Amino acid sequence: MLCRFIVKECLLHSLICAKRAAMKHLLFFLALIPIALLLGSTPGSLHPLADSLAVFRFHIGWFALIGALIVLWFGWKRSGLAAGALSLAAIGAIWWSYFPQSPSKPLTYSVYQKNLSFRLGDGTTLIQDMLDSNADFITLQEVTLRNTEILNGLKATYPSQMLCKFASVGGVAVASKFPTVNDTIVCDERNGIVAIQVVTPDGPIWIVSIHLHWPYPFGQAVQVSQIVPILENLTGPVVLAGDFNMVPWSYTMTQIETATRSRRVGATNGTFRLKGTVTIPIDHVLAPTNCLGEVTTLDLLGSDHHGVLARFPLEAC
Repeated sequence: MLCRFIVKECLLHSLICAKRAAMKHLLFFLALIPIALLLGSTPGSLHPLADSLAVFRFHIGWFALIGALIVLWFGWKRSGLAAGALSLAAIGAIWWSYFPQSPSKPLTYSVYQKNLSFRLGDGTTLIQDMLDSNADFITLQEVTLRNTEILNGLKATYPSQMLCKFASVGGVAVASKFPTVNDTIVCDERNGIVAIQVVTPDGPIWIVSIHLHWPYPFGQAVQVSQIVPILENLTGPVVLAGDFNMVPWSYTMTQIETATRSRRVGATNGTFRLKGTVTIPIDHVLAPTNCLGEVTTLDLLGSDHHGVLARFPLEAC
């Protein structure tokens, strides 16, 4: 009986030890997952999945930081410290981008950017908000037969207009106070981009509206590869705005900024609530300058996207 008891106790102790070891290995494995995802959110030039992960890089960074602490607890000091530094760098860079910086030059031009939403009904309030903004340029997405009254309502103040059809959710459009340069209209109905060149007091400027698809596994990467050559062919200064469906720290944004010789205006601002939970910054304005500008996040006004009012200089800094 005593031998049976001892054997039974030994087996039970071995089972408990095995379970504890398995739990520790599982915890270590789970700690590595957010760290791997954070690393995977950076090489967007290698695969578009990285940009999809980049959308949630800030949130992944916090989980990766917890994972780094767990790795340290397991005694892997160098790996834990490296993972912790990477997590803090990712969190800090994104967090810092939300803080505006004071412009050093007069903000001589402005863009009112808005994804109207194909579900938008009465656009009277939105028209008035655009007119009250006194913006020089307006860029719109998801323009449908249901909400084209908005362009009509802006016609007196913004006589230079162009609407380009795109997808089932609606077209892309631009509107400007300044006259259009002859034969400078670009409309790509397949890729959701429209552009006109207008004559401002500082010379001709391209005004571009863009609407990108959702990122991988959807068609954003292919769409961007087809849009970039169009943007590179626009000679002279380019002001581009739209619904990018992508965050500022992505490879997608880098490609478009490089193609247009521009940079995003102002601080990062959340413009769209994904599935009613996480607010993400996906509506942006780019301008052809290294000078600082500023952006204001506007009300929804019947859309599911916040509008963006961007002010910026065009002279060299």
